[in-house]
Amino acid sequence: MSVPSMGPYRPRTMVHPGPMATLRLEHVAASGQRQWRLTLAPGQVLLSAVTGALAAQGVRAASMALLGGELQTIAYCLPIPDPEGQVIATYGAPLVLHQAALLRASATLGQTADGAPVIHCHASFADAQGRVRGGHVLPDRTVVGRRPVTVLATALDGIDLRLGFDPETRLHMLRPSEKKSAKQDD
Repeated sequence: MSVPSMGPYRPRTMVHPGPMATLRLEHVAASGQRQWRLTLAPGQVLLSAVTGALAAQGVRAASMALLGGELQTIAYCLPIPDPEGQVIATYGAPLVLHQAALLRASATLGQTADGAPVIHCHASFADAQGRVRGGHVLPDRTVVGRRPVTVLATALDGIDLRLGFDPETRLHMLRPSEKKSAKQDD
């Protein structure tokens, strides 16, 4: 069996600007697997609709898949090289589309350092002309369209996902830790 030649293309190696972390993959096991199928109604803002529905179930950390539906407005960003050279890549200026069909999205619910809900979401969608696009979604500026959006959410019970600075990448990212019990909080 022969392996196809890569031609003049070679895999590229990306080296982050900060010190390499000793632990390359942070992980914490969830203590349960509660799941929901949510339907986001037309006119709802993605961030408040999802966080409100999950907060009502006591969920502050979750993994989600968004399947189908229409977006009245989707605000998103694409990665670009960092013009200041401080990180490997950063996000470009926000782009906004109207009347897009959501194809699929993957999202994670966590919290900012001060406890406010945050959703990190990447999606693929089709614009009004049917061209497929994708990017990093801005959930606070994305609105559900005429056809509801379906969200499959799995609670990450026992896990605290907090937005925090990562010295290696020099980016803020959701980092897992075991949720403190009420007894530890005293």
